[in-house]
Amino acid sequence: MRQTIQSAVNYSEGRRPEVIDAIVDAARGASDAIVADYSWDTDHNRMVVTYIGGPEDIRRAVFASARVAVEMIDLRTHTGAHPRIGAVDVVPLVPIQGITMDACVELSRIIGADFADKLGVPVYLYECSAASGHRTKLPDIRRGGFEALAQGELTGDREPDLGPHKAHPTAGAVVIGARGPLVAYNINLETRDMEGARSIVRKIRSGEAGLTGVKSMAVWLAAQSRAQVSMNLTRPDVTPVPPVFEFVRSEASKAGVEVAESEFIGLVSERYLAPMTPADLKATHLKPTQILEHWL
Repeated sequence: MRQTIQSAVNYSEGRRPEVIDAIVDAARGASDAIVADYSWDTDHNRMVVTYIGGPEDIRRAVFASARVAVEMIDLRTHTGAHPRIGAVDVVPLVPIQGITMDACVELSRIIGADFADKLGVPVYLYECSAASGHRTKLPDIRRGGFEALAQGELTGDREPDLGPHKAHPTAGAVVIGARGPLVAYNINLETRDMEGARSIVRKIRSGEAGLTGVKSMAVWLAAQSRAQVSMNLTRPDVTPVPPVFEFVRSEASKAGVEVAESEFIGLVSERYLAPMTPADLKATHLKPTQILEHWL
């Protein structure tokens, strides 16, 4: 069975088409890794590029794109709704077939060394790649954003796993790690009222919703004049998409608000959608190529 890894790399750029194109073109020209999907958002000011390939192809694609991102993105002037600490913010490695989690952990350290040694970017390892009991969760590493990292020496809890003990002056730091499947999922509400979205997020975060493994935040989409509930489903095997959609839809309905649409960032396995269809989920822009099984 061919070794296959999925890597949905997050870049802190969603507004400049020339930078977006340069990052994607660099990745495509670097290896045989497939650029399975890429999308960006002006309000989040963020792009996600999903690569599918073997270990060495993923390594080359990630590094080639990172070199461009570090050169062209300046976090000192970057603004957006999404938390970030780096021009290349997060590099997750998910074993899909023919490769173990341990092998992905080893690859994360190799890619981390590329960032540290060749780009001068501090590296934080997370999830399965983190040292035992040490900084496994992404929100903990990203707390305070680039601005907090840029204040001085990276020591104590801020000490990176690899690379310099000072943030790159324009590109910050990067978080890299092997992990299990995750579904990046947003639900846009037909309302300008942010309090309704915040109320839904509070119920998800408190556990009241019973949605295990769902991380959420409320985002104002200025480009659409809508409120958004932005989520990561970190345990889609336990909490797949349908109950998440139904909870948000039901809570919004109590306030007389309709779901405008839902969207997936990157790829999603069809098993996390069943038994609902994209139409049921109002995911009208979900492309067949965003279904993971399309590539396997």
